[in-house]
Amino acid sequence: MPKVMSYKAGSIIFFAGDKDDRIFILQNGKVELSAVDIVSELEIKEQVKQGDFFGVKNALIKEQRTDTARAVTDCQVIALTPQEFEKSFSANREVMLKMLTSFNRSLRSLHYSTETLLKKRDTAATREDGMFAIAKAYFNSERYFSAVYQCEKLLRDIHELANKDAITELLGEARVKASSQAEMELKSHSSASSSDDESKTIKQFSLPVFDRFTKKYSDGDVIISEFTKSKSFYFVKSGEVAVEKLINGNMKRYGIVKPGEIFGEMELLEESTRQATVVARGSVSCLKFNKDNFNSVVVNNPIIAMNMLRLVCKRIFEQRRDLKILCIKDWSVRIADVFLKYVEVQKPVGADEEDQKRTISCTIDDISQDANLCLNDTRDELNKYVSRNKIAIYDDRIVIKNIMDMKRTVDSYYANKEEEKKGQKK
Repeated sequence: MPKVMSYKAGSIIFFAGDKDDRIFILQNGKVELSAVDIVSELEIKEQVKQGDFFGVKNALIKEQRTDTARAVTDCQVIALTPQEFEKSFSANREVMLKMLTSFNRSLRSLHYSTETLLKKRDTAATREDGMFAIAKAYFNSERYFSAVYQCEKLLRDIHELANKDAITELLGEARVKASSQAEMELKSHSSASSSDDESKTIKQFSLPVFDRFTKKYSDGDVIISEFTKSKSFYFVKSGEVAVEKLINGNMKRYGIVKPGEIFGEMELLEESTRQATVVARGSVSCLKFNKDNFNSVVVNNPIIAMNMLRLVCKRIFEQRRDLKILCIKDWSVRIADVFLKYVEVQKPVGADEEDQKRTISCTIDDISQDANLCLNDTRDELNKYVSRNKIAIYDDRIVIKNIMDMKRTVDSYYANKEEEKKGQKK
């Protein structure tokens, strides 16, 4: 049962770092949210308006609070559990659409912060320039299947091309490279799809009525290209896709979308051009919906709307986590935090466990992507850990001998930063 709660001016409703699953609605009075910006480390404040929700993002995905809520004046709030929130508001189209739009803005803000940190993202004079730059980035990183798909998409979608000869030439070279790579790619991805994937699919999308929306993709296929117009969104039935952006002439991975999750919806909500490229990892089956389907398929369906709201909240948390990693200047510590991020997905890191050995399914390239380091620098840093018997590296996994060693490394880094700040203030 939702509770009406009163707070005196100056009192704290919740602190950053709290594990609190309550969702609040401000009835009257004034409430201020404050958080520390990850990049600038400056405090950011936001006023909650009467009738607005707050504390939603972390409560829905059961993660620690990222901000502190303080009563500026005497105020009253309504506190709900996530279950009460879902029961009362999931069928409210206006509330769902407002939250999805607001949370997507928060996510986009984090993306821009990441791009700024990685140096200014590539800008393109035209859609053709941007899409061609992506094709060249895939070719240069030896991802020839994606380069082929991107060139073909360019030639198919844009009729009057200024660089048609160069695009055609790159397409020919990419096809030759891709064909020699084909057998190896087929072997490496033959077991990519898991038998558990279909079980993760939202039941509504498993109905026969959705069969006509099904699209299948092979490894490396470019499903969505950055710089293009937003015409559709997708639901992943099986397999997984990578979300990538063109940064400084290279493709930087921003996340993985798994079965039961949606992608491509952000630009539909904001009616903007695509802000990222989405590529199939192994064999992928998706449901493709057009813009007109968005309200009927997502917003007007309470179960799907709530799942999507949780998904956007999860993406915000993951983007904050990734941004925090990128702000670590010490490469060795940055990689240790990447290890922690992988492990946290499996199970929280606790000092009370007897066996602290953890195995993570990843490659050196995965670590390189998430740490934003070139492959050679990543190998050098990982080899330092190997030489100290901290990790063991295999083709498809890395074994961490004691995950608490990694946690102590990261904790010590932040503790030293705090000491430096205190010293500067004196």
